[in-house]
Amino acid sequence: MGFVVALEFLTRIRLRRTPLTGMHEVAGTQAWFPAIGLLIGGALLAFDRLATRALPETTVDVLLVIALAAITGGLHLDGLADAADGLFGGRDPEQRLAIMRDVHAGTYAVIAIASVLAMKWAGLAALPRDVRFETLLIVPCLARFAMVVAAAAFPYARAEGIGVAFHERAWPAATLAGGAIASIAAVALLGASGLFAVAFAAGCALAIGAYARRMVGGMTGDLYGATAEITEALLFLFIAALAGRGWIHPWLLG
Repeated sequence: MGFVVALEFLTRIRLRRTPLTGMHEVAGTQAWFPAIGLLIGGALLAFDRLATRALPETTVDVLLVIALAAITGGLHLDGLADAADGLFGGRDPEQRLAIMRDVHAGTYAVIAIASVLAMKWAGLAALPRDVRFETLLIVPCLARFAMVVAAAAFPYARAEGIGVAFHERAWPAATLAGGAIASIAAVALLGASGLFAVAFAAGCALAIGAYARRMVGGMTGDLYGATAEITEALLFLFIAALAGRGWIHPWLLG
């Protein structure tokens, strides 16, 4: 059941008639987040294999970025937009948190979304073909692991909200279990170099969390979404850079 709840929260897929009723239910499923990321990656891979039969790879790269947003229903992009407006548009922690709750998108939101989508496209375009299969699978997995790391490592910035339960339930079981799933998948797909990708994803989460703590006192639901989006974009570029230098040698599925 936990897997299904995580799947319905992180994607547009609905397997139950009863909708999600609260974030406490979701918070207890964080250990499954990397596994859901693998499923998202599998959907991207299937789309990539079908689309490249009819379209140039550069065109498919753009469509993959769109597909990734569609699969999640823009959930994390919405968080990125609100976080960008709040962090860069407010003068103090209270005002920044208030801006994050405003449903209207400002200039910083537009810039953040455009930048992240452009980075994803750039990373996909730079990927060597011999690691494309592995990268499409592992990046969504590690980006969602980064969300769990951020939830575990940093307090929630507000006295109440969805992130309170996420922070309370993230450590130690969810982080360790999610880390095991992410690490096994990364090594299986990218060989020993996959551990560098896992460490990079965790590092992204810690860097974003440290900045958020300085700006607003901790994480929020929007910042969890921003963590996933930013980590995802940077991972595409990171893996492309490693592969371009010959530092990644897939050995199980590559």
